[in-house]
Amino acid sequence: MAGTNPLPPKPSSAGSFLVAKPKLKDPIFGQSVVLMLQHSFEGAYGLVVNRPAKVENMPFPVFIGGPCESQGLLMLHGHAEWVDPSSESGREVAPGIFLGDASCIERVQASPDDKRYRMIAGYAGWGPGQLEGEIADGAWVIVPASGQVLFETPVEDLWSVVLPVMIPQPSLN
Repeated sequence: MAGTNPLPPKPSSAGSFLVAKPKLKDPIFGQSVVLMLQHSFEGAYGLVVNRPAKVENMPFPVFIGGPCESQGLLMLHGHAEWVDPSSESGREVAPGIFLGDASCIERVQASPDDKRYRMIAGYAGWGPGQLEGEIADGAWVIVPASGQVLFETPVEDLWSVVLPVMIPQPSLN
């Protein structure tokens, strides 16, 4: 039947970290950690959370969320008390990780020592079946995401901290 997907549904990686395996040598995604926001038959998208950008004249650090352009900045934060329960924009995307809105940006500016947030420009996107193919090829591993890991691990250490220990596959020769 036209328009149906013949593949059985796969578990969604939304709310998890997608971690580049060492074999992924891509200049954009090598050693990257992507917080997955959506994953379905229609495709997937997420935010690279360990790529600081070199920007000037910004009151906060900015991260490169991926090669796809976004309008404005996206914000992730680790403050449940900042979430307005009546707003969809502040939803929890993983344990202890929330999408921020304009009111959250004001809170960051009022608390310059607070490090439990990421301002992100751009995103990473995959078409239908593309990410599943890359995972099957061994380029990525999916691990649980948490605000504690994201916001309390130094950015430069995040990839090595969340990358699972790789057990060599035995040779069948």
